[in-house]
Amino acid sequence: MSPEIAIETVPSQIVAGIEFSTTMENLPADMSGAIKTLLSESADPAITVLGPVMAVYTEEMRHDGPWSCEVCVPVADGLIDHPVLTTHELAGGRVATLTHAGSYSGLKAAYEVIFDWFTEHGHTYAGAPREIYLNSPRDVSEAELLTRIEFPVVPATS
Repeated sequence: MSPEIAIETVPSQIVAGIEFSTTMENLPADMSGAIKTLLSESADPAITVLGPVMAVYTEEMRHDGPWSCEVCVPVADGLIDHPVLTTHELAGGRVATLTHAGSYSGLKAAYEVIFDWFTEHGHTYAGAPREIYLNSPRDVSEAELLTRIEFPVVPATS
C-alpha cells in the first residue's frame, strides 16, 4: 500500500542549520555527521529548539557530482553570531506531503511515489523538498522511524 499524499499549508519558520555539500554515495555519512553537529550545537541553552530535525535539499540531487543540502531545526529566534549554525526563514506555503514509515533506505521509493503523484495529477514542483524526522534511530527501531516529506507544490487547476 502506498503512503497517502495530501496537500497542506505549512507556516514559515525560522530555522538554525548547517549547509553541506554531498554526493549520492556520501549522503548517509555526510547527513549523519551534519545532524550530529547540529544536535550538539543546538543543545546550547541560549537556543530554543521548537521542533524536529529536518533536511532541506537546496539543490537537485545529482548522480554525477556534488550538490548542497541543509540540516536544520526550527528555533524561537534567529541567532545573531553563532560560530557554526546559520539562521534563515524557511518558507511556508502549500506542500504535498506524505509520511514514510520505516528505514531511511526506503525514502527513495517514497520520493518515487510522490513524483508519480505529481505527474498523475499535473501538479508543479515549487521549491526545495524537505524531510522532517519525526523520531530518531536513537529512540525507536528502524521499522518505527517516521519521516515526513514536504514538497512545495503549485496544484493543477481543475
